[in-house]
Amino acid sequence: MRRIIYQSLASPDMDRAELFRLVYHARVANEERGLSGFLLFADQRFLQVIEGETWKLMATFAKIRRDVRHRAVTVIDERSITAPIFGKWRMRCFDEGGAGMALDAIAAEASGHVPRVVEDAVAAFFGCERAQANLQRLHLV
Repeated sequence: MRRIIYQSLASPDMDRAELFRLVYHARVANEERGLSGFLLFADQRFLQVIEGETWKLMATFAKIRRDVRHRAVTVIDERSITAPIFGKWRMRCFDEGGAGMALDAIAAEASGHVPRVVEDAVAAFFGCERAQANLQRLHLV
């Protein structure tokens, strides 16, 4: 099992309709491959946490890297894991209006045990001050 956390810049034509199409197709593909995770979208940027069986995850991530709907894909963290934390989420998506909701849902799904690397990536994505305040509210810091 493996987890990859990456960020990227959305293509200029990424709008809500295209985002919904992307998430729908990702859910279907992840269901078929047994992958899980979540996607954050704000200010034309993406952050994704994706988990699953190593060979399936690596094949999927190779496709993600080539996807023209984003660019500047940067891996924040990649590591082996014993089990997925977000196993029930075939692809959950949160946008900039849902920072607090995203943090609440992430903490709940992880039973309050959000890996520090995930916390840090989410905090950095949403902006340190706002995210840190939310994380403190959730007693995750």
